[in-house]
Amino acid sequence: MDQRQIFLRDILTILFKRKALILLFTVGVVGVVFVGNYAWPPTYESSAKVRLMRGREVSQPEPTVMRSAASIAMVQMTPEDVNSEIELIYSQDVLEQVAKRLELEKGLPVGGGPLKILFNGVKRVWDAIQYALQFKTAPEALQGAVEGLHEAILVEPVKNSHVLEIRCRLGDPILARNVLRETIDAYTKKHLEVFASPQGSPFFVEQMRRVEVDLAKAQSALEVFRQGHQITSVEAEKQLLLEQISDGKKLLVQLAESETATEAVSAGAGDSAITAALSRATDNTVVTEMQLRLLESVLERNRIMQSLGPKHPDVVAVTSEIENAQARLREAISTTRTTTESKVRELDERLKTLNELAAKLDELEREVRIQATAYEYYAQKREEARVTDAMAKAGISNIKIVSAASLPTSPILPRKLLNLAAALVSGLVGGLGIAFFLEYLDHGIKTPEDVQHFLKIPPMASFLHSAAGKLDSREAQRLASMLNTLFDAPLQLLQVTSSVTGESAERVARALAEARAENPYSKAIFIDFAGNGGDDLPKGPGVLEVLQGGTSLSEVVARVGNLTVVGRGSAGEGYTYLLNSDRMKTMLQELRDQFDSIVFNVSPVLQQSHDALALARAADGILLVIRADSTRREVVERAAGMLTEAKGKVIGAALTERKQTIPAAVYRRI
Repeated sequence: MDQRQIFLRDILTILFKRKALILLFTVGVVGVVFVGNYAWPPTYESSAKVRLMRGREVSQPEPTVMRSAASIAMVQMTPEDVNSEIELIYSQDVLEQVAKRLELEKGLPVGGGPLKILFNGVKRVWDAIQYALQFKTAPEALQGAVEGLHEAILVEPVKNSHVLEIRCRLGDPILARNVLRETIDAYTKKHLEVFASPQGSPFFVEQMRRVEVDLAKAQSALEVFRQGHQITSVEAEKQLLLEQISDGKKLLVQLAESETATEAVSAGAGDSAITAALSRATDNTVVTEMQLRLLESVLERNRIMQSLGPKHPDVVAVTSEIENAQARLREAISTTRTTTESKVRELDERLKTLNELAAKLDELEREVRIQATAYEYYAQKREEARVTDAMAKAGISNIKIVSAASLPTSPILPRKLLNLAAALVSGLVGGLGIAFFLEYLDHGIKTPEDVQHFLKIPPMASFLHSAAGKLDSREAQRLASMLNTLFDAPLQLLQVTSSVTGESAERVARALAEARAENPYSKAIFIDFAGNGGDDLPKGPGVLEVLQGGTSLSEVVARVGNLTVVGRGSAGEGYTYLLNSDRMKTMLQELRDQFDSIVFNVSPVLQQSHDALALARAADGILLVIRADSTRREVVERAAGMLTEAKGKVIGAALTERKQTIPAAVYRRI
C-alpha cells in the first residue's frame, strides 16, 4: 500500500489524537496487574547446595575394553558427568521416598503465576475428560505426588564448579524446606546404593587372579625366548652389525677405486694422476701396501726413462716389475672383494634375523607390560571397592552439603513492583501499538500532505473545526487569493462540490463567494445548486425555474450583503435533461457576462452525480471539499476520477473540520 513519509508532527498528532485510548489501555493493564498481585498465590523457594567431591564415588567404571594379544587386560574409568547426578536426584526412587516420608499423596501446594495456575486447571480438566473417556488411565496418588515434586524441584549445576544448587518452589515455606531436606537425604542414600560395590568385591579378586596367571605366562615366555636365542642386548648387536656392513660396503668402494687406479697406470696417465689414485688408503692393509709399491715403481721408471730412454735395460727391468706388481694388485683386489662381499651378505642375513627376533621380543615385552598394568589396575580397584564398602557401611559419601535447606521468609513470586513496572511499560507500548495500528487502518484524509500524496491534487485550504460551526473567514480569504494568483487564466466560474454529504461543501462555497464579493471592483454571485447554501437564500423560484423558461435570471437573484445569491428553486423530479440543454448554456453565458466571479455550490458527486458531472465541463475549475478524518481516500479518489472523466478540471481540495490535536505551545516548536 502506498504510504507517505511520516514526520514528527504526524507522530505527535497520532499521540495526542489517541491519548485517551493510550491512557485508558495503560491504566487498564496496570489495574489488572495490581489486582492480580493480590490474587496471585505466593510462591516460596527453599535452596541448598551440595558439592560432588572428586574421588571414587563420583566416577563410574565405563565398559571400555583394552585388548592385548592374549586376552582382555583392563577396564578404563571416566569421570562421572554432573548430569548423571541431576538425573539421580530426579529419579523415581528418590522422589517416591520423599513423597512417602512427607505423606504428599493428597497433593502439593505448588506455587506459580496466574498463567501457570490457569494452565494447571485446564490440564486437570483435560486429564479428567481423558480418564472419563478411558483414553488414559488415572495415575495413583503416589505417582501424582512424584510428578508434582518433579515440577517443584529445580536442580542446576553452578558454573565452573562441582557444586549443584537444588531448589524447591512450593506455596508453603515450611513444606518447601522439608521437601528439600528429604530430597537431599534420599539422594545421598541413593547415591551410596548406586555406586556401592558388591560385598567383598569378588569381581576384582577374580580378575586379579586371572591376570596374575596371564602375567606369569607372559614373563615365562619372554625368559624362554631370551635364553633360546641367547639375546643379551638386541639394540647393541644391531648397531654392531650395521657398523660392520657399512665398513664392508666402504671397502668395496675403495677396492673399485684401486682397480681404477691400476688401469690408469696401464693407460700411461701422468705422474700426478697416478700419484693421486695410488696414494689413497684402503681399509685393507695388503692392498694399500701393494698400491704404494706399485706407485714407487711407476715413479722410478718415469724418472730413469727421462735420462736413459725407454729401451735401456734398466727401464725395461723396471717396467717388467711394474707389470708383475699390477698383476699381484689385481689378484689381491679380486680376492679381497670376494671375501668382503661374502661377509656383507652374511651380515645382512644376520641383521634380518635379528630384526625378526627384536619384533617378537617387543611383542612379548609388551604383553608383559599390559598384564602388569592390568594387575595394578585391578589391585587398585579392589582396594577402592573395599574402601567404598566401608564408606557405605559407615554412611560416608563423597557428596558434601555446602549449605543446608533454607527456610524462605518472603515469597519469590509475585514480584509486585517488577510486575507493576512491567505492566506500565507494557500498557504504554500496547496503547501506542493500538493507536498506530488504528491510524494505519484509518484511510481518512487528515492533512494537506495526505491530499497531495494520495489524491495527487494540490491542497488549497484547511479549515479547522469550530465549535460555533463557522468557517474561518481568514482561511476563506487565503483560498480566494490562491485561486486568483496560482492560475494564469482567471477562474470565473468555480464549482464547489464534495464526494458525499456532510463534508460542508456548501459552507466552503458560500465563504469563498463572500470572500470574492469583498472586492469592490468585482461582481460575485453565489448559486446554490444543491439547495443547502444557507437559510438566508431566497425560498422562491431559482435556477431550475430559469432553465425551465418563463423566468429570467434577474427575477431570481437577491442580495445578501455584498454578495449576489441565487437559490436552487423548487422544480420537481425530471429536471436533469435541463442541465445539458441550450438554456443551460445560455444561462451560464449570461452569468459570465454579468458577473466577474461565479461560485456554484453543487450536490455531492457520488450521491447526485448528474448535477456535479453536468456542470463539471462548463466550470473553469472544480474545488473538491473533504471532511478531515472522516471521508476515506478511496471515496475521494473515485469522485475526483468521475469529475475528470466528465472533462472537468479539479484544481484542488479544501479540508474542513480539521482538528488541531497538538497543543499550540508544542505545535509552534515543531
